[in-house]
Amino acid sequence: MTSMHSRLSLAGLACALFLQACATVPEDSVQAGVPDPYEGFNRAMFSVNQTLDQNVFRPGIKGYRAVVPEPVRDGISNVARNLTEPWTFVNDLLQGKPGRAGTTLGRFLLNTVFGLGGIFKATDSMGIEYHREDFGQTLAVWGVDQGPYLVLPLLGPSSIRDLTGFTASVFGDPALIAIDRADVEGLQLGWFGVNALVTRNNIHDALNQLYLEDDPYVFARSAYRQRRAFLIRDGKPIVDEDAEDIFDDLDDEDWEDPPAPAEEDGSNPLPSE
Repeated sequence: MTSMHSRLSLAGLACALFLQACATVPEDSVQAGVPDPYEGFNRAMFSVNQTLDQNVFRPGIKGYRAVVPEPVRDGISNVARNLTEPWTFVNDLLQGKPGRAGTTLGRFLLNTVFGLGGIFKATDSMGIEYHREDFGQTLAVWGVDQGPYLVLPLLGPSSIRDLTGFTASVFGDPALIAIDRADVEGLQLGWFGVNALVTRNNIHDALNQLYLEDDPYVFARSAYRQRRAFLIRDGKPIVDEDAEDIFDDLDDEDWEDPPAPAEEDGSNPLPSE
């Protein structure tokens, strides 16, 4: 009951953050080509997150790295990553990608069995690449627009679509459901703590670089959008089917090498434009 209450509280917090952001939107805040109508709220929240990170989380991660050996840190990270696989499997299916779903399920089972619960990435030596899907990506595949950009307390960059996806994961993630049903006091809180620790450790160097930018907020917003677009496309490049192929009108002879320019006075002039 306590765990379910925590999950409901988390979902409620997400909704409250959205409503709070909406309440701060000025009428003329939408800029052409920049869907960031909540920029005032977002910048304030970004500043709060940065202050917390630099004064609390970054020193904590430095201590974590100093005390915990790298092989142990890698093992913790691997277990956390392995436990994201069931939710990825669900979203693979929801996106209509049975092949990727089968790969995800196989990777999860192999790493769980032969990697001792995911401590070791047994599938790396088998050439089975890791990928991660979430419900925000699924909504994108279904054609749901990303909506305005948001910066959430502690969670950082997001969007209306990804906030909805995060809320769905609170109730739909098989790992969270299993933890909830285990009914072990403190287990769910520990799981969120481990995930936060692993995530912050993994982006430690990137955040250090981010804070050196002239406008870290704009840089983070751009990087977030590009990263999400990359993940939604499964790493595939954007293909514009309506774009004209400039090579269609070229004949085979157009590809022949041009004659070498004649030499004059022992010099090799540049080809004329």
